[in-house]
This record gives sequence, C-alpha cells and structure tokens, in this order.
Amino acid sequence: MSGAADLAYVRAAPDSIAAWRSGAPVPRATFEAHVAAVARALPDTRWIVNRCANRYHFAVTFLAACRRGATNLLPPGVGAQATTGLLDGYRGAFLVEDPLVEAAIAKATPTTERTVIDDDHVAALVFTSGSTGTPQAHSKPWRSLAMSARYCRLRLGERAVNVVVTVPPQHMYGLETSIFTLLAGDWALHDGNAFYPDEIVAALMAIPAPRLLITAPYHLRHLLAAATTLPPVDLVLSATAPLSSELAGEAEARLGAEVHEIYGCTEAGSMATRRTAHEEIWTPYPGLEFSVNDGATSVRARHLAGVVPVGDRVEVEPGGRVRLLGRDADMIKIGGRRGSLSDIAAKIASLPGVTDQAVFMPVEGETARPAALVVAPGRRADELRRELGALIDAVFVPRPLRVVEALPRNPLGKLPREKLIELLGKVVE
Repeated sequence: MSGAADLAYVRAAPDSIAAWRSGAPVPRATFEAHVAAVARALPDTRWIVNRCANRYHFAVTFLAACRRGATNLLPPGVGAQATTGLLDGYRGAFLVEDPLVEAAIAKATPTTERTVIDDDHVAALVFTSGSTGTPQAHSKPWRSLAMSARYCRLRLGERAVNVVVTVPPQHMYGLETSIFTLLAGDWALHDGNAFYPDEIVAALMAIPAPRLLITAPYHLRHLLAAATTLPPVDLVLSATAPLSSELAGEAEARLGAEVHEIYGCTEAGSMATRRTAHEEIWTPYPGLEFSVNDGATSVRARHLAGVVPVGDRVEVEPGGRVRLLGRDADMIKIGGRRGSLSDIAAKIASLPGVTDQAVFMPVEGETARPAALVVAPGRRADELRRELGALIDAVFVPRPLRVVEALPRNPLGKLPREKLIELLGKVVE
C-alpha cells in the first residue's frame, strides 16, 4: 500500500464534520462507525450494486463495500432497468438500497478505526452516461479516484466548506466530488439530492456557511432563472457539459461566488480546471500531461494506469495548458464540408424563443444528416429552419428539425442518444 489512501484523508480529524444528515452534523468518528456497521451487514461478494438514493447512505455504502474488498457497481441511472442489467450481468451481485443502510447504522457502535483502502483495490465500475451510445464500464482503482479528488481540492484551495451536490453520485463527476473530496479534507456533505431549483435553495439554506455548490450547467441555468433570492454561496463547481462564460459570469454575480469548471471524462476522471467567467484555457492537474498525435488526444499522470485516450480534440499551449476544440464524436463531414454538432447547436440556441435544443446524428454513414429537437414555445419548425439557414451552410441545417415540448434529459442534464432517437420517431411536424 502506498500513499493514496492516506492522502485521501488529509486533515480529516475525527472531531470534524463529515456530513449534514437530516439537518444535523455528523462527526467523522460517527461516519466511520456507520461505515463499519454497514460493512458488517454486507455479504461476502465481489460486487455491490449501490442504488442508495440518499447521498449519505451512498457514501457510507461505497466505503463499506471497499472495506469488505468488494467493488461498487454504479449503474448509469437509478431506475429498475439499469439495476436489473447489473444484477443479471455480474454473478453474485448484491443490491444495497436505503432501508438496509438505515437499519445497519441504527445498530452502529463507536469505533476508533479508520477506513483505509489499498491503492490498487478496484473501488468501482463506472459507466458512461450513454449520451453518445451504449454505456460502457470503466474500472476505477481507489488510487485514481482518491488522487483526482485530492488534486481538485488543491486547485480550489484548502478550505472547510459545507457541500450541496446536484449531480448523482453514480456518475464519475458526482462520485469524485461528493464522495472522494469528502474524504480528502474538511468538506461536509449535505445528504439530500437537490435537483430542482427549490430543492437546491432549500438544501443550501439547511447548511451553514461557507457553502460549496457542486452542480452542472443545466441545473445552474434553471436555478438562476427560477430563484429570485439565493443564499450566499462561497464556491461553485460545474461539470458534465460546457459552461458558457455568460452563465458563469451571471452565477458569480448572483451568488457572490467564484465559479470553477472541471474538465474530465469517465475514462480518466477529472483532469483540469478553469474559472470560466475569466479564462478560456484549462489548467491541468499537477503532473497530468496532455498529448496530441495525429489529431488524437491522450493524457498521462502518475495516478492513472498508463496512457488514457480522451475523446476530445485539444490544442496544447506552451506550459502545458490546453484549449478545447471539440469532441471527436462532434465532428461531421457532409458533402466534403466539415462542421460540428456543437456549433450547429449553439446557432440554434441563439435563435429567438429557443429554450433548449439537441443536435445529433440519428444514423451513421456518408449521406447521414444531423437531426435536431428544439424546445421553442410558440415557434414553428419551418421558421427555425429558415432563420438557421441564414447563420450556417445549408448542408448543416438539421433535417429533420422538430419542435418538442421538452427534451428527455437525465439527472445530469445529459441526453441519452437512444432517448433522442425514440423521441424523434414520435414527433411529427
């Protein structure tokens, strides 16, 4: 065992606060007692399907499973279908939900033990979101998760904060920030799952300052649009989708907080940060290096297993900082002309009346054209196509482009490709 496990617990004193549970503080020593109690309640198995909805229960179960030498299976969603697939696909997998955890911690007894996990232990299998295809599983050793979280905390400054998270812990970003940063120092986690604006405000009001809001652009945009009065926030962290400088600037002004953005992926975890309202370029974590060969991007770092391919196009600046150029899967070629789905989406988003949109390739092939689903109350699809044609080359205007009432976003605000294709087939112009 090397230093990652110890590094994950830097400055986590036994009498510091680990979480806020039902509005009451949970000391670290109590948190450890809860982990030990749940570990005793788990069977001997290689796989734990962690479907706890309560974020504190999820954190306790995650650590308890690792303590027992098991691997957490984190489904791409919390629905029954995603869970059933894991239970069927991994022999002997044991499902853990909130009632089991609550019953176990009710029997917890004080302990002076500290949960220490071997660096090489496979703590989790994390699945991609499915926004670009079928979810894929990625093995995550304890060391890589702990070190990524530690680097994130170092980048944001060593400060004690109380944390509200709007993204699910089953996702890589939610796992790193709401679980592993909790272990890396004096970050106290709010146990709820705040998703809608009123839930986010209530969660922030339920914990004392200083406050950290860990969120996604989708949640942040709706929070600012819906809430007229916002509790003071000291720091905001965003990821899962590009954050515009305009939204970041509005959030800093309204919340009185610095807004930082994480660049990462399921394959490598978090890799770089920026303060989006003030800079376009990303600063990688210490010791993490980007490289580009024949247009393909990869990263290496001492906490990662070898060279990890990254599905984005980047430009490496002098000194190692990077500029994002777009996702590989985003680039399209039609009639000999090159374009990007994100650029088309940005142009649609700029049209009057558009409140949400999705641009995607429903089929593959040289003759394939992009499709678009657009939320634009009171607007007609033919009007939007005509206005868009004045902004981009005609070959890139989506066909079909259809107006819908809402998009099938998941809790991260992402759009699984199969859901978009399903909705496209249901909508008739």
